[in-house]
Amino acid sequence: MASIRDVAKKANVAACTVSRVMNGTANVAPETRQKIEDAMKELNYIPNELARGMFRQKSGTVAMLIPSIRHPYFSNLAHCIESKLYEKGYKLMLCSTDGQIEREREYINILKTNIVDGVIMGVSDLEDNEYQQFDKPMIMLDYDAGKKLPIVVSDHEKGGRLAAEKFMESQCRYVIHIGDRELSKVESYKCHTALAHALNAAGIENRFIEIKWNEFDFSGYLEIAKTILEKYPQVDGVMAADIQAAAFLKAALKLGKKIPDDFALVSYDGTYVADVNLVNVTSIIQSADKIGDKTVEILLKLMAGQKLTKRKYLIDVVRKDGETTK
Repeated sequence: MASIRDVAKKANVAACTVSRVMNGTANVAPETRQKIEDAMKELNYIPNELARGMFRQKSGTVAMLIPSIRHPYFSNLAHCIESKLYEKGYKLMLCSTDGQIEREREYINILKTNIVDGVIMGVSDLEDNEYQQFDKPMIMLDYDAGKKLPIVVSDHEKGGRLAAEKFMESQCRYVIHIGDRELSKVESYKCHTALAHALNAAGIENRFIEIKWNEFDFSGYLEIAKTILEKYPQVDGVMAADIQAAAFLKAALKLGKKIPDDFALVSYDGTYVADVNLVNVTSIIQSADKIGDKTVEILLKLMAGQKLTKRKYLIDVVRKDGETTK
């Protein structure tokens, strides 16, 4: 494998000149730059990004921690953020914690080195002070870790109200909403409180049921959905994340319920999963594009040492009406 010295010898320049061309740290004559670039191509020289990053105190890499790459919302969001970072000249390092605290802490310790320039935190299992003490630019997604750290979050209260409106229009009398109670410290839990508040005000009975979203595959969710609908035969409305919502739709159809006359369904997140069902599912959509745009915009400002005008950035949600509500 060619080294920087091989490139310098081929181009008949000093190794420090090659380094300056790669790092953009000084002006180099166009003809010299061309000779160096030609030598790099001829020798198939691949710069050592980590070594170059240590030299410049900049790696050109951003890390993103998510609970699971299998979750459609997080995989879609990571894809959007990666694309936007790449447009700005940065690479994305994706770290999946699988909901394990120690794994998250191990990643944080690794990221304290010069391996990344900033961190997008899509998990929230540690104590707030562990995030606040991190000495690199960090932005939180969907979790408020205190006044030192900016947060980008969907308007989940609006999402809960939009879902409640469809259950009211569908004349539902008993609605269940599915979530993970351990995530109650996460901002997305506000969709459940807003939904319950609106339904209570309208005199519609409702119940929150805890299902950990990261413990089952689709067949597991389907069995749970069937069990819940059999236990609560009076249920005529369900709000759940996309994969869980798909399981409830299939379970309801197997139990002979007519959609949406006997049973109304609203999925939350609005990923591709909501579009691959037999019918179009009414969905509350979190815009991965808008969240990604704002997240990258704010993180780049932090990495450039700029001050932010505010700390919390609220991203609008929309409802896409489908065939599972009236």
